Amino acid sequence: IAIPQDIQVHAYDYPSRFLEERVWRIERRLPEPKRIAEAARLLKRARRPMIVAGGGVHYAEAWHELQSFAESFGIPVSETFGGKGSMRKESRLALGGQGLEGTSAAGKISGATDLVIAIGTRLGDFTTGSQSCFNNPEVKFIGINVAGHDVYKNGALPILADAREALTALHRASKATGVKPNSACIREVERARRQWQQTIKSEAYTQTPGEAMSQSILVKALNDAARQGDTVIAAAGGSPGDLLKLWDATGGRNCHLEFGYSCMGYELPAGLGVRMAKPKGEVYVLVGDGTYLMNPMELVTAMQEDLKITIVISENHGYQAIRRLQMWRSGRSFGNEFRKRERKSNRLAGDYLTIDFAKNAESMGARAWHVDTPEA
Repeated sequence: IAIPQDIQVHAYDYPSRFLEERVWRIERRLPEPKRIAEAARLLKRARRPMIVAGGGVHYAEAWHELQSFAESFGIPVSETFGGKGSMRKESRLALGGQGLEGTSAAGKISGATDLVIAIGTRLGDFTTGSQSCFNNPEVKFIGINVAGHDVYKNGALPILADAREALTALHRASKATGVKPNSACIREVERARRQWQQTIKSEAYTQTPGEAMSQSILVKALNDAARQGDTVIAAAGGSPGDLLKLWDATGGRNCHLEFGYSCMGYELPAGLGVRMAKPKGEVYVLVGDGTYLMNPMELVTAMQEDLKITIVISENHGYQAIRRLQMWRSGRSFGNEFRKRERKSNRLAGDYLTIDFAKNAESMGARAWHVDTPEA
């Protein structure tokens, strides 16, 4: 509960029933049959359909229904930040991350698609590339959402319903309508996936001699170590984009990305929340050093409540995602790196500061290691 500081000194006699234990159930709004029939007809006419899976897939626990629907009709699936991990099993139709921070496979397929089935997503700017991702002049949209504000976006055919129930109904209607997989489209998806995997291998996962370990190699090391039931968490900076592109969420390796408002400082308390909800499995909180400095006191909370989490700090000397934006726009950065101030220029452009994050964590009771290789 977030309470403004100026009212924290006030008291109010709330009814005791407010604090009673209760069970919250997922409400399953059923789809309108006529909308489902319209959607099935649209899908039958489409030559290059695709699905954009958002966080609503997780909220509705519609993972099995999504995968079954996609596999039955040969429809490739990309994922938003909130929808990361919607495809829980290996699939030749899984495109990975969608949009500005997505994969080249998702970019190629979304650029040519003639029908987008948007499931539980707000279709925000990062997902649509500020409306630059879907370039087919004939592209149409089907929106599946419980929020009326989002279901109509991009002039979509609206299916205002629970994602699981809507997918179940659409699967049944599509089968009855005679929707069939397009083998040529599937081959194109498989080629795009192979090209993306080659890019990962040759660029993201190749160590440059003489340079520090990159964040992409850090993500690989973390992904290789993760097992079924483990969860990685990220929310701001460069790590959510890298995880969206690179994290393999199959095999029960969960990925929890909160990127709605790029909320720095969310990650550590979110890690505690995930640990409280999931007593088993490891909880990995991936943050940059700038984000860590905003909220390190949550280590004390973890100690107080005996909540085991593993915090992985990517030490890149400041707020590099913000610096990157500044360099793109103006060619100069301002105040986003942990550097000494130069007397001559009066700018923060001197030597990088030496900050011992391991000792900081140890001072609050954590066990800590400073490492600089994947093996370590």
